Amino acid sequence: MSSSLIVAFDVGGTQIKAAAVVGGAVREDTIGYYESRADLAADDIIARFAGIFVDTLDKAGPDAAADGLGLAFPGPFDYEAGVSRIRGLGKFDALYGLAVGELLERELRANERTKARLAPRFRIVFENDAALFGLGESAAGGAAESARRAVCLTIGTGLGSCFLEQGRLVKHREDAPDEGWLYTVPYENGIADDYISRRGVLALAEELGLDARRLDVRELAGLAESGEEKARLLFERFGRRMALILTPSLLKFRPEVVVLGGQISKSAHLFAPAFEAEAAAAGLAANIEVSSDTLLGTLRGIYSRVNDTYGR
Repeated sequence: MSSSLIVAFDVGGTQIKAAAVVGGAVREDTIGYYESRADLAADDIIARFAGIFVDTLDKAGPDAAADGLGLAFPGPFDYEAGVSRIRGLGKFDALYGLAVGELLERELRANERTKARLAPRFRIVFENDAALFGLGESAAGGAAESARRAVCLTIGTGLGSCFLEQGRLVKHREDAPDEGWLYTVPYENGIADDYISRRGVLALAEELGLDARRLDVRELAGLAESGEEKARLLFERFGRRMALILTPSLLKFRPEVVVLGGQISKSAHLFAPAFEAEAAAAGLAANIEVSSDTLLGTLRGIYSRVNDTYGR
């Protein structure tokens, strides 16, 4: 048995990614991908989570015991209390107002396949996925490992962010936005989330006369890589717009590094140079790094977050 094995879930509306993390290292042979089935009734969702936990622990070994379960969970969610506030979003609606952590721990302790495999200090911890990604990138082997101050961004369906100092989250301080969230920063007729996201890329594509109904971000990136002028310009504009929206907040915090993660960051080579140049022109002296693997960063962050709760 290991005294430092954490089962980690990265929970999304359509898919749950799970793995065992031992001593801060992701056991890649235990990584599994599961349908979220986020439309199920509450009891069935809890049972599904328990089943994924069992499957992951079994992959870690027949004698493996878990010190904890950490979940990167979508919001709105009361992460400290483990209570879901999701309602009307078409995913996990049945969990609204429920103490998900308590229900899940009760299920695991009652389950014959798991109750003997929970270490004495076993606990369940929830946190925002972008915050966990940042914690993972600040840990050993991450893109922000050596930075005193870092900002980590996840760019995909929406914009996720976190601010870190000495590897710890900064959530309530004058030089950082509340909770470390940048998605609500106002811009033009909306907020940052409208522009630094998949829909932001597609809106720019339409403005440039590209067929956004037929082409998604991956196809647009392929066009840009092949030299198509409008597609190349699209990503340059996306990078410059990122800088215009985010640089004022970044200048207050003065990070040494900004780490990019998420699906759209797989195309960062197309927009990160424009983002970095525009931000530098505005006075931001930070290196722009791209995560080598957003999932592994998030899973490492879950391990860090769960272990940080021991002794509280």
